Amino acid sequence: MSQTDRISLLRGEAVQRAQLLRVRGMRVELDLTAAGDTFTSRTTLDFDGGAQSGDTFVDVAGVDLLEATLDSAPLDHREWKSGRLPLSATAGSHTLVVEARMSYASDGEGLHRHVDPADQQTYLYAMSFLDAAPRWFACFDQPDLKSPYQIEVRAPEHWTVLGNGPSVLMRPGLWRIGSDRPLSTYQVTLVAGPYVSVLDSHDGIPLGIHARASLADHLHAEAPDILEVTKASFDYYHGVFGVRYPFGQYHQAFVPDFNAGAMENPGCVTFRDRLIFRARATAAERATRAGTIAHEMAHMWFGNLVTLRWWDDLWLNESFAEYLAHRCGEVTRYPLWTEFGIVRKDWGAVADQSPSTHPVARNGSADAQAALADVDGISYAKGAAVLKQLVSSLGEPVFWAGLRDYFDRHAFANAEMADLMAAWKRAGAVGLDDWAKQWLHTEGMDRIEVRGSRGQVQVVRTAPPGSPAERTHAIAVAGYDTLGAAVFSIPVKIGAKPVTVPAPTAAAVVLPDATDDTWASIRPGDWDAALRLLPVLRDPAPRVVLLNAVRDAVRNAELDPADALAAICAAAETETSEVVLHSILTFAADQLCGAYASPLLRSPRTRAVNASAGAVVAASEPGSDRQLAAFRIAVHSSDDPPRLSRWLAGELPDRIILDAELRWAVVDRLSMLTCDPDLIEETLRQDPTASAQIHAAHARAGLPDLAAKETAWRVLMQPSSASAYIVYATASSFFTPTQTELTAPFVAAYFDEIADTARFRTGWALGRAALLAYPASASTPATLRLAEGALARPDLPGPIRRSLVDGTDRLRRAVAAITRFERPRSPSNEGA
Repeated sequence: MSQTDRISLLRGEAVQRAQLLRVRGMRVELDLTAAGDTFTSRTTLDFDGGAQSGDTFVDVAGVDLLEATLDSAPLDHREWKSGRLPLSATAGSHTLVVEARMSYASDGEGLHRHVDPADQQTYLYAMSFLDAAPRWFACFDQPDLKSPYQIEVRAPEHWTVLGNGPSVLMRPGLWRIGSDRPLSTYQVTLVAGPYVSVLDSHDGIPLGIHARASLADHLHAEAPDILEVTKASFDYYHGVFGVRYPFGQYHQAFVPDFNAGAMENPGCVTFRDRLIFRARATAAERATRAGTIAHEMAHMWFGNLVTLRWWDDLWLNESFAEYLAHRCGEVTRYPLWTEFGIVRKDWGAVADQSPSTHPVARNGSADAQAALADVDGISYAKGAAVLKQLVSSLGEPVFWAGLRDYFDRHAFANAEMADLMAAWKRAGAVGLDDWAKQWLHTEGMDRIEVRGSRGQVQVVRTAPPGSPAERTHAIAVAGYDTLGAAVFSIPVKIGAKPVTVPAPTAAAVVLPDATDDTWASIRPGDWDAALRLLPVLRDPAPRVVLLNAVRDAVRNAELDPADALAAICAAAETETSEVVLHSILTFAADQLCGAYASPLLRSPRTRAVNASAGAVVAASEPGSDRQLAAFRIAVHSSDDPPRLSRWLAGELPDRIILDAELRWAVVDRLSMLTCDPDLIEETLRQDPTASAQIHAAHARAGLPDLAAKETAWRVLMQPSSASAYIVYATASSFFTPTQTELTAPFVAAYFDEIADTARFRTGWALGRAALLAYPASASTPATLRLAEGALARPDLPGPIRRSLVDGTDRLRRAVAAITRFERPRSPSNEGA
C-alpha cells in the first residue's frame, strides 16, 4: 500500500478505542540487515479488552502485510486498507501479532534512512510524531494508549543502536532495548548506524551525544558546550519541578534530514544535525541550540512524564517547553529572552494574524493530521508569552506548586488542561477559568496603541476583529526622548477601557509594553518619531518591541515598506545584539526587498541593505559575532559578482574566515548572479558532504536559467528519491525575487500542480514543501487571483490547504502594501 493512502485517526475513533482496550506491553522486532528499500517489522501487542466489546483496528502502514494473528487466529489480510487492520476487542487478555514489510523513509518520518555522501555509510533514525509510528511498527497509535516497550533489532555488527531505554548487545548484530516506563507511540524512537559518540554522566544520569562519523571532529569540538548546557538544564528542572528525571539514560542524537528542530523522545532525543556546527558559530547560534536542548528536556516532564490525552492539548507540551526553556536559559551562558522577543514572538504573531489562526488550547482538532497543522508559532511562542503573563499574575510560588501537584497526580499517565487548572487552583490560584477563556480559548492578537499628543496620552486595547475577548494586559508604558533616553515608565493594566497616562513633553515617543511582557500588536503614537528613535534607542527590550511593531505594521499595510527599510537599515548600524541584527536585516533583505516591493524597486532596495550590512562589517571589531552576522547579510544581499569572486578567492575582511558554510553562501549568491553551474559542482566536489548536497540544491534552483528552473520544478512537483531537505532547499530558492520574468510561467503552474504532490508526499514534508515553494515574490493582484482560485478547490489535501491559506495571506498583505504605498517612481528616487 502507499503511505499516502492512510486515513488520519479521528478523535472520536481514539476515544472509542481507548474505551475498548488497554495496552499492557509491546515487543517490536526489526530486521535491518537486508539490502534494499524495505525492512521487516514484527510487533507483538499484549492488551486487555474491557467489559464492553467492539470493533476497532490496529494501525500498520507498510508495503506488505506478512502475518497478522489475534490470539493465534489469523486475521483477514484482505481487510487491511488505508493503514488499518480491523479487529474485534473483547473482554480478557489478548495477544496481537503483526508482521509487515515496511519502507524506509526519505521524508524524515517513520524509519528514515540517510546515506552519507561523505563516506557512503547508512544512518537510520525513527520519527514517530504525530502519526508516523505505524510506518515502522504496528500499534494502537494514539497518545492515551501508553505502554512499556521492548525493541529487538538485527543490524550490521559495526552499528550502534539506541532507543528510549538501555541498549543491550545480546550478541554481535542483535540489540535489545527496553523501557519499563509507559510511553505513547509517538514518543518511541530508534537510532541505528555507525554513529560516533561522546559519553558522560551527571547527577547519576548517563549522558550520550551522537552524530554521523563524518561529523566526528565537529561533534568532539561541540560536545563540551552541549554537555554544559545539558547538565545545567537538568539541575534547573530538578530544582523547580521537585521531580527527578524519570527515564534513566539521556541520549541526544544529532541526525540527518530531520524535519523539526528536535523531538523529545524519552531517553533519546533526536536533533537536526545542523546543530553540530561544522563552521564558525556565533554566540546567538549557540544560544539557539542551548534553547533547543532545554526545550526538549522540559518535555521529559511536560509531554513524557505527563502526556496529553489528545492533540487539542498540545500546548501542555509545546507552550510549557517553550516558556521553561527560556527560563532555563537564565542559568546557562545563553540568556534567551531577547531571542524570544525578536524571533519567536514574531513567528507566532504571523501565525496568530493569519486566517489559519487558532486558540492556544482546545483547537477542536477532529483528526491527527488537522492537529499537525496547528503545530506552529501559536502553540509555541504565543503559548509561552501567555504563560509569562500568567506567572506574573499567579506569582512564582503558586505556579511551581501547581506544577509539582500536576506531576505527582498524573505521573506516567495522561492528562488534560482541566487537570492542570485544578492543580493550580489547589495551590491557591484564583480567576483561572476566566483567564483560560480569554487567553487560551480565543484566537488572534489584541492591538495596544497610543493615542493623543504630548502631555497626556491614552493607551487603548482593541480586540481582533471577529474574535472578541476581554483580555487584560499587565504592561509598562514608557516614554523616550529624541536621544533614546527613558523619560518615564509606568506600569498599567489595560483591558476594555482606555488608560490615560501622563506623558511629559520631553517624551518624543510613548511606547506600550516597553518591557516586552505581553502578547499583542503594539503601535507607538507617532510613527515618524518612532522610526527616528530606533537608531538611538539603546535599551534592548523596547528596541525589540519597536522593531516588531515595524514589521507588524508593514504586514498590515499601515507603514510604508520604504520607510521601514530606511529605519531598519539605520537601526542595524547601531544594533549590538547579533540575533537582533540578523533578524531585522534578514527581514529587510527577504521581505522589504522582495514580496513587499515591485520588481523595479527590488535591486535598489537590496543595495541599501547591502550598504548597511557593509557599514556594520566595517565598524565591528574584527572577529566579533557582530562582524560575522553582518558579513553573512552582505553576502546574501550582494549584487556585485567581482566582489563576491574576490571573497571566494580569500580577499575577505579582517578575521573573516571562508569556512565551508560561508563558502557555500558566496557560491550560492554568485551562481544566482552569474548563472555558473560549474562553480556549484566544483564546490560540491571539494565538499562532498550531506550539508553541501543541500546547499548545492539551493544554488541550482536559484540559477537564472530556464533549463535549471525546469529541472528544479521536477524535483518539486514529481516523485523522486530526493530527500525532504533537498526538496526544501529547492523550494526555498525557486521563486527568487529578482527573477520574476524567468519564473512567471511557473506561477500558474504552482497553483495547478501543487495539490497533486499529495500523491507522493505526506504529513510534514507535504505541507512544508508547498509553503516553501509558494510564489510569494510574484506579489501582484493576478497572482492573488490565482491563489484564491486554487483555495476554492474543495478537494485540497489538508496540509496543502493550510500552506495555501498561509501563503496566500502573506501574498495578500504584500499586494496590499504595494498597492497602498507605491506611487509611480523610478528606482533612482526610491526613498525620496
